[in-house]
Amino acid sequence: MTTTYRAFVDHLEALSITGVNRQYTQGSPVAQVAVADCPFQYVRYPGGEEVPVVFGEQGGWPTLRAELVVCVEPVGQNITPENFDDTVDMMDNVTAALRSSACLPKSHKTWTIRQAIDPVAGLEYWAVIAVVEGKG
Repeated sequence: MTTTYRAFVDHLEALSITGVNRQYTQGSPVAQVAVADCPFQYVRYPGGEEVPVVFGEQGGWPTLRAELVVCVEPVGQNITPENFDDTVDMMDNVTAALRSSACLPKSHKTWTIRQAIDPVAGLEYWAVIAVVEGKG
């Protein structure tokens, strides 16, 4: 059975990441985020691709992808060394959660992960962005 985009996004939104205080659903967080919610997570930009159907046969598993974003702390706090370290630690937490998740079979799930500055609700945050891709 093929995984739907809805199921893929729902599983990523429900992913339990150590240290995250709030999980937002349905894309980017609301217009205003409380600093007490940090770190918070959300999923954005779902997409994917499928290989062509040839002679009535499905050409292979579709590829589904989305960005899983964890905003750790506001940049404006000006504690760069601490925020940098906290964000690197969160990269480990996100990786551990993805490794243990069942959102797609482990043999079909890959991701890239990076530290970034991410704007949310008019503020910039130290963030971890994982582009998660699965086939299924």
